[in-house]
Amino acid sequence: MSNKFKVIAGVLLLALALVIYMESSTKEDINWYPSYTKTDKIPYGTYVLHDLLENNWQKDKFKEVRIPPYEFMSDSSDAHGTYLFVNDYILFSEDESLKLLSWVSEGNTLFIAARGIGETILDTLSLETDLYYDYDNFERKPLVNLVNPSLRRETPYYHDVETTAGFFEEVDTLNTVALGEFGLMVDKDTITVAEPRINFIKQDFGKGEIVIHLMPETFTNYFILREDNYTYTKNVLSYLDQNEVLYWDNHYKNGKTIYTSPLYIFFQNRYLKWAYYILLIGAFLWVVFEGRRKQRAIPIIKPLPNQTLTFTKTIAGMYLDKKDHKSIVSHQISHFLEFIRSNYALDTNVISEGFINKLASKSSNTLEQTKLLINYMVALRAKQIISQEELLELNKRIEAFKNQK
Repeated sequence: MSNKFKVIAGVLLLALALVIYMESSTKEDINWYPSYTKTDKIPYGTYVLHDLLENNWQKDKFKEVRIPPYEFMSDSSDAHGTYLFVNDYILFSEDESLKLLSWVSEGNTLFIAARGIGETILDTLSLETDLYYDYDNFERKPLVNLVNPSLRRETPYYHDVETTAGFFEEVDTLNTVALGEFGLMVDKDTITVAEPRINFIKQDFGKGEIVIHLMPETFTNYFILREDNYTYTKNVLSYLDQNEVLYWDNHYKNGKTIYTSPLYIFFQNRYLKWAYYILLIGAFLWVVFEGRRKQRAIPIIKPLPNQTLTFTKTIAGMYLDKKDHKSIVSHQISHFLEFIRSNYALDTNVISEGFINKLASKSSNTLEQTKLLINYMVALRAKQIISQEELLELNKRIEAFKNQK
């Protein structure tokens, strides 16, 4: 490796280390996204509120709802208590709003903290909301306070982040109770509410009641943890009955987890879920019983034909054509002796009286016939020239010997 290459590599490594250091030491920007989810610790998350409610509410009376309200109302007909919604905007559908209103009329409480909640509930309660803008004041940092003298503070609670404030345009005091108000800070030295506007109300509906707060920021981490603002949120929630079950909504949240996997849809529906399970079980069984490697069909291999007889005939024909009777007789005698060794298990190296006796006994031939055959074979072996008639006679005697039973 050359020195020039080492210098270039060193400079690149140093530059990379410098970039990594700068990136790691850079302070991360504050995330002001209005998520309103219980797990977010960012300024506009509701981690603190959720933790306070979960730990301070009566045991087993704090429950979380992750499904839409309409589905929850349909599946939980015996649900009774307070349904709490906190989000930037909560746009209930008409059917969902009617379902919630019906549930409230049975003696339950609906608490909504949102800048907008849809028209059906507002029209039913004869309420109108709007967003407040002060064109003479570019700062939109709100001041909030409560109306009840026992809960009201002399100095309003200050939210030092600009936000869009919602308010109720007209409030029918015969049916609606104003619980809280807000205004925009005029200047940095004077923290007063010059023109208060109602942003927190309560209205009876049937046997239950509906509570609406139009500034959800007052339930977020940033507002609660700033100075003593937590007392404002605590006083707002004091209108809820702590002896009742509190249902915390996790569905209407800007920052809720969105499931992009198709399996989430399957598992949310019990019929699709069991169909999916059955499909997996069927696939597993198919792999076990049908997915095994199947052996190919074994082809039938025909045995090679025995060509011994044909070969023998061919050889014999050659000897006959040449009139070589001596060779034919020699082969014929050799084959006959092999026949004796194979069938009678006799040693043919020595031809004696004992051999002839044993052969006659085992072959069921008479001793005389056996002697005549053996003597004839010995005589032909001793001859130099053998006629065709002698060859045929030997073959005749051998066949007669083999066929004897």
